Amino acid sequence: MSDNLLRNMLFNLERTTLYYVVIAGVFFLLWSWWRARPGQRRPLQTKKVEAPQIRRELLVSVGSVAVFSSFLPILFLLGLGQYTHFYPRIAEYGWPYFFLSILLAMIIQDTYFYWTHRLMHHRRLFRWFHRTHHRSTNTNPWSTYSLNPLEAIVDSGSGVLILLILPITGWALIIFTTINTIYAVYTHLGYELFPRSMSRHWLGRWINTSTAHNLHHAKARYNFSWYFLFWDRMMGTLSPDYDEHYRKAGFRADPG
Repeated sequence: MSDNLLRNMLFNLERTTLYYVVIAGVFFLLWSWWRARPGQRRPLQTKKVEAPQIRRELLVSVGSVAVFSSFLPILFLLGLGQYTHFYPRIAEYGWPYFFLSILLAMIIQDTYFYWTHRLMHHRRLFRWFHRTHHRSTNTNPWSTYSLNPLEAIVDSGSGVLILLILPITGWALIIFTTINTIYAVYTHLGYELFPRSMSRHWLGRWINTSTAHNLHHAKARYNFSWYFLFWDRMMGTLSPDYDEHYRKAGFRADPG
């Protein structure tokens, strides 16, 4: 292993760990606060998340973080860099494209995740790739990176695809990565944060929610998206009772 590769892997390991621990840690504090004060928010499932589940998720997450932090450096060592469209200065494409590139990265991520996620639910692949993640039938922030290493490799592919087809600069990648982590943790929160009318709003009905992904973990069917519900609605894989569940998500426990 070259010194340069080792430095890149260690840097990525530090950055990935920091992102995840800080973001998931903040959400976990909220999750713990709401659990201790059930009148503040109603959980999406009545099933309790016990300490052994959290310990297992934290242990499994170590392997996932290692994969996420080493995947791209290894590919760059093998020559991936010559095929990417990374550019160093925002001025090369301008500020409008800078913000557009973040949105385009989110769309690529959402599309890639939807189809690979559905593929990993195939009965011949599920136990090899996705069963580990679905051991958490009721999720909390530490469920987010509780992944089989093979699934972590598949999930890392979205970053490769973005770099191969999208001109993007470093700051856009940092913002996209931060949004990506925040949204992944939010969808595993076990509580809903969006407004009560979200699922019926003309725009909100296309946005993925914690409710939708929690239903996916509870039933291991439907709701395969990441950011948006476009693919789920178009392909008929949105849970038929999603709107009903969203309206009952509670947002605040009823008095009495």
